[in-house]
Amino acid sequence: MNTSNLMTNKLVRILPSFMLVLFLFSNMACKKDKDSSNSGDDINSEDPESYVITIINKSGSPIYVYDWDGTLNPAVQTKPVTAGNPLTGDTLSITMKTCQEPSNKNGRRIYFSDKELKKSLDDTASPDLPDVFNYNRDANVQYSFLEYMIDNSDNTYTVDISYIDGYSYPLTYKFSNLGTYTDAEEDHEYGFTSLPDLKAALEDKADYAWHALIWPDTVVCKWNSSSYPYGMGRIIGPNKVWTQMPHDTLNGNNVPESYLAFIISLPANGNQLFGENESNFNGWEQWAPSHNPSPSSTGYVQALQSVATADKNGKYGFFCYPNDDGQFTKLPASAICTVTVYSISGGN
Repeated sequence: MNTSNLMTNKLVRILPSFMLVLFLFSNMACKKDKDSSNSGDDINSEDPESYVITIINKSGSPIYVYDWDGTLNPAVQTKPVTAGNPLTGDTLSITMKTCQEPSNKNGRRIYFSDKELKKSLDDTASPDLPDVFNYNRDANVQYSFLEYMIDNSDNTYTVDISYIDGYSYPLTYKFSNLGTYTDAEEDHEYGFTSLPDLKAALEDKADYAWHALIWPDTVVCKWNSSSYPYGMGRIIGPNKVWTQMPHDTLNGNNVPESYLAFIISLPANGNQLFGENESNFNGWEQWAPSHNPSPSSTGYVQALQSVATADKNGKYGFFCYPNDDGQFTKLPASAICTVTVYSISGGN
């Protein structure tokens, strides 16, 4: 038998099938590459383990989850992320996205809300951030947010939780897979877990009317009072109150009358907190490490820190005032950030 001819005949029969398989495989690969290119600002399609935020819902109810790009001007309508419309289960993983306008330092925000933000982020005509003092910007919705930004130049990201403005859900975050990063403590839970505990801590501060930063159970304001649900859980930071009301009078048709007590106790242009030469608002807004005293010595910050736990470096990991050491910068892309959303009414 001529083995050479036999092998040649086999190759002739096999070759067309092999070429067909090779063609189909190549075509699928090309299609995959083409689909991946449509992902827009999802920068790590080749490495799904980078830039990951894992969200754990312990709120006791479904929550809506939005990923808002704060760098766009004008703003673009933003709908809830696919698995967060709403998030009915326990866990959701989000791949962080780059900002469309990275030169704008506003970054991105992930919002968590008990209702759809149809009058703000998801408004079809004029999308914008929600505003706790504007009924026409979803002031009757309970929400909280965290902020993040990716730095493509060195494969890192920055993330923070802010308690400067208004918030409802207690948020915490912890980090894993930190590698050599030292500014955060691995698996330490940063933030507080109980809104009722924070309310009680504010009520215990007797030097000024810090308790008046707590949203009232029954809203009484000039407009839309009856449209607010009874017993909303919310706290508004001093910055937001002073910005809305720079004098010791109420300003705004949707501002609850209960906030008058705070601005009478601590008016924005008063000097109770930082001495004669510095107003309450400017001292809070423009504080620097060389200034003394610090917002950290005030009842608001002390209340927040009393219901949270600092890490081994003494860092609480959230913003109470603009220049607080609240953020984590230059986290490696491989570091996983786990965010937990806790119940507004308390109980974990």
